[in-house]
Amino acid sequence: MSNITNVSTDVKTIVGEQLEYPSNPNPMISSSILTIAPGAVTQWMVHPVQPYLYVLEGTLTVEFAADGSRQTFKAGQALLQTRTHWHRGRNDGTTLVRFLSVFVGAKDVPTILHPPSGKIVEESTARADVVRKAPAA
Repeated sequence: MSNITNVSTDVKTIVGEQLEYPSNPNPMISSSILTIAPGAVTQWMVHPVQPYLYVLEGTLTVEFAADGSRQTFKAGQALLQTRTHWHRGRNDGTTLVRFLSVFVGAKDVPTILHPPSGKIVEESTARADVVRKAPAA
């Protein structure tokens, strides 16, 4: 017996951007499981390629640099992350947050960009505490 549980069907990111596939002769899918410790905050970031996230454990909070607004996603929820709005992940809870990130990208194109300098960098560098785990082979 098999069972299918639909997780999500998305055509827009969490801030309303249209889903885009890369136009590149070397397309590539990459994935990672990220862990954020209780009370930790990631660096500010944007994504040159489309990220899809699935929360495995805890509650992930996505904070936006432009206005400080936040959106939360609990274990079992999926989302198309924003590509062009500066954001960071937060764990405002007391247990670990773990999520799978899948990037629809291209060879030699980075999946994450951090700001090169300025206030956003100073804040994110001071509070960054994210552990990246390589995907299982």
